[in-house]
Amino acid sequence: MNRYIVQYGLDYAHRVLMGIEAASPEEAVLKAQLAFDEGAIWDDTGLMPLLFDDYEEKDDQCLVFEVIANVEAWPAPDASVLKLRREAAAMRACSLLVEAYRRGEESGDSVAWEDLDEAHAAALAAQDALDGNHCRCQTAPEPIRVYVGVEGGVVQGVSANVPMELVVVDYDIDGARDAVPVPQAGGGSSLACVVDHAVLVDPETVQALWQQLELG
Repeated sequence: MNRYIVQYGLDYAHRVLMGIEAASPEEAVLKAQLAFDEGAIWDDTGLMPLLFDDYEEKDDQCLVFEVIANVEAWPAPDASVLKLRREAAAMRACSLLVEAYRRGEESGDSVAWEDLDEAHAAALAAQDALDGNHCRCQTAPEPIRVYVGVEGGVVQGVSANVPMELVVVDYDIDGARDAVPVPQAGGGSSLACVVDHAVLVDPETVQALWQQLELG
């Protein structure tokens, strides 16, 4: 049996409604734009309550499924999937806790420890997922992939599918005063310029690049 990655896509409109007190419609719009620019529009406060936030499917769309890759192993799930799993884990913990207390009320206000233990274990799993610890341990991509952009012999940007630290070692020092000895795999050292380089965690872009390589 082969392993295929199949996708379908639908166009959605993201619609957000918030309540704003203002002296005029123009002022209300300006306040909304300012809140959006400052990243505060989803804070859902008493002064600016969030009233609606959802994706509405556009009309008259045809659902088309297509194979985009044939892989040997399933790739790591995207951050959107991890978010759904974290939310599901949190909801399960809440449901188990509520159910434990409901049973306790039915049995004369005596909550069973086994019910609480199950809810507690689910809560711990949900907390690990929310902290990112569980996801890092269970869903680390295999293999870890890094996308390095180079122009004119200079690293312009780096993207990876997991958080990581990166240094660029440039042996073309041309008399640079900030060159330092760099240990070599075979022993000894060589002079080079060593610079920390930021790494953008962008699993979607990295995965798309590898899919192009596999399809090519």
